[in-house]
Amino acid sequence: MKQTPKLFTMAVASTFLFGLATAQDKNASAGLEVLEPFEVIGSKQNVLTLEGAGAYLDTSDLAPFVHTDANEILSQVPGVYLRGEEGYGLFPNISLRGVDSQRSKKVSLLEDGVPSSPSPFSAPDAYYSPTAGRMSGFEILKGSSQLKHGPQNTGGVINYLSTPIPLERASHLRFSYGEYNERVSHAHSGGVTDLGTGKLGYLVEVFDHRTDGWKTIGSTAAHSSQDAGFNKNDVMLKLGYTFGADDSSYLEFKAGRTDLDGDVSYLGLAKDDYAANPYQRYAATRFDNMDSDQTRYYLRFLRELSPEATLSTTVFHNEFNRDWYKIADLTPTGGNKLKVGYKNGATDTTYGVISSSDHINVLKGSADGSFSVKHNDRSYTVKGIQTKLDYQIGNHDLDVGFRFTDDIYDKNPYKKDTYEVNGTTGIIGMDGSTDEDPSQQTSEALEVYLVDQIDMGDFTITPGIRYTTVDYTKGSASTDFDDVLLGVGGTYSVSGNLQVFGGVYQGHALPGPSASDKGLSEEQSLGFELGIRGSSGGGIGYELTYFHTSFEDLITYANLNGTAQDANVGEATSYGVEASLGLDLGDRFDMGLKMPTRFTMTYTDAQFDKASERKDGNFWTGSVSGNELPYLSDLQLNFRTGVEFEKTGVFLNFRYSDESYVDAANTATIGKTGILDLSAFRTLSDSAQLFGKITNITDEVYQLGRLPDGYRVGAPRVASIGVKLDF
Repeated sequence: MKQTPKLFTMAVASTFLFGLATAQDKNASAGLEVLEPFEVIGSKQNVLTLEGAGAYLDTSDLAPFVHTDANEILSQVPGVYLRGEEGYGLFPNISLRGVDSQRSKKVSLLEDGVPSSPSPFSAPDAYYSPTAGRMSGFEILKGSSQLKHGPQNTGGVINYLSTPIPLERASHLRFSYGEYNERVSHAHSGGVTDLGTGKLGYLVEVFDHRTDGWKTIGSTAAHSSQDAGFNKNDVMLKLGYTFGADDSSYLEFKAGRTDLDGDVSYLGLAKDDYAANPYQRYAATRFDNMDSDQTRYYLRFLRELSPEATLSTTVFHNEFNRDWYKIADLTPTGGNKLKVGYKNGATDTTYGVISSSDHINVLKGSADGSFSVKHNDRSYTVKGIQTKLDYQIGNHDLDVGFRFTDDIYDKNPYKKDTYEVNGTTGIIGMDGSTDEDPSQQTSEALEVYLVDQIDMGDFTITPGIRYTTVDYTKGSASTDFDDVLLGVGGTYSVSGNLQVFGGVYQGHALPGPSASDKGLSEEQSLGFELGIRGSSGGGIGYELTYFHTSFEDLITYANLNGTAQDANVGEATSYGVEASLGLDLGDRFDMGLKMPTRFTMTYTDAQFDKASERKDGNFWTGSVSGNELPYLSDLQLNFRTGVEFEKTGVFLNFRYSDESYVDAANTATIGKTGILDLSAFRTLSDSAQLFGKITNITDEVYQLGRLPDGYRVGAPRVASIGVKLDF
């Protein structure tokens, strides 16, 4: 394997860390103000100066509904498409502007500016996603401004902002209890101590989410029915030290761990069973379980070189381990084995949905046969260093950075257990197990970018370049990828309240180590956007954006001869319009109260440019030119409004999604959905607040999709009540 990335990175890191050992983030000159999460936009105000479209969600956007599901939070942002899986947002499937949403692998997910996916190069699938309920904000970048971020940027960038260290000693406690024995606890405490030689800040945080779940696993003669819930626990520690005569140096350490124990299954329902009771699970899935843990660390150093030059350097290390014990295959007595999730001749699993009654009856425990459950036991390790230098010279604001990443993806030795089923007595026990061999995939990558924002008065132009080189290894096979991305964006201030922006930019989604032995090409995109944004009297803010993106060598998950792996599936074009309008009706009409109101709309037309290159029998097979991409509805709407008095507030949120296809052949659809949520609060004192919410208040039954492996339903109506304490 080439050693150039490592050597180059060490040289660059040495230069930045020692040769320029007087640098910091732009906020550093404000002293303790640097005790904030690393941000890629910085504030809502900064959105107004981006050369591309973006969004910044802060506590004012998050507080009204106290959501724990990233799908519910991000639905506020135009251009964001979300496909649920288990109904709680544990495994989000996020798309921006028409890219494939599967496991969010086409979107760069960050936490405080550090990649959060299990292995950003070797396995970007988001089986781990930062816990949305503990975040203080979210940043979403689309368009040419995403050129600074990678590695996967055909879609865009989402940065999760963790709880900042408070500048004064403060503690927060939130607890809620809801239907299905759902309990959410969130507590953090921190502050700053002046040590004389410097100021030490700290934050300790705990987030715990557990529920019995609203799905019921079916009974058999040998087993009673049971709930399908989960426990998720998250802890975090931050330490920050500001030093220097002028508070110009800052060192921050962050450590966190997330544990998940969930009775979640890869197997959905057959069509008829979904129609009969969408909230059921098959009896055989009682053994299905996800057991995972993620640990994360970073050490960040920030220092000011001069009023014109700033620098931040972060060393990070993430580990993620997961064992998803899930049904692998099933066999009726005297029948054929069906490998779950694949198409196998007469035993069809169209779109991943089992259609054979013989096999379904084995799952229910009502027919003789057997099924196997295997430990998908995998480990991911990511370590790296990233540096960002900001330098202002004249009317140029230069932003240069690099990131070196070394990640490892291990398929650990795992067992496959076989359970016998008796049609009279049900599941009667385990009958033997087999072991499968381990394997490993590795990636070493170097990413470098240079962006120059040139201020020419009312007009600002921002050209940029990004270079990526990566060495992939899978077993004995290896391959190298080198790629250069270009982009240019700009803004024009028509007036103090109106701005035009636009840009042309390239993007890519890298093929991963599978390229080493399967010959995959990288997915490439060319995007264009043009928009306006501004404000008018009465606190009205608006944005309207047209976008157009062409994709080549689309990469997606496919089933090839009974083996699941990434594959190139063709070419596509996505174009559409994003719109947002926000205002406070109370202020606008001088009503003596607050009525914050926001409307967002996304229209997307995403189509194949030619027939799919794949004939593998999965949901990507059968496309022709003009077919729509799966799981992308044409129209999405989100409307939120509320009434706030001095001590009381009530809010409504409505999210709508048009129908979408579930396969590239466009033969089956997911229907339209419209979900209405209600929340309210009552302030009891300066430090205490009572709150409650009802999600899906109409109790609409709606389908999330048919991936993975069957029909999946969204959450029913769920009510909860809680209390917040700040002291």
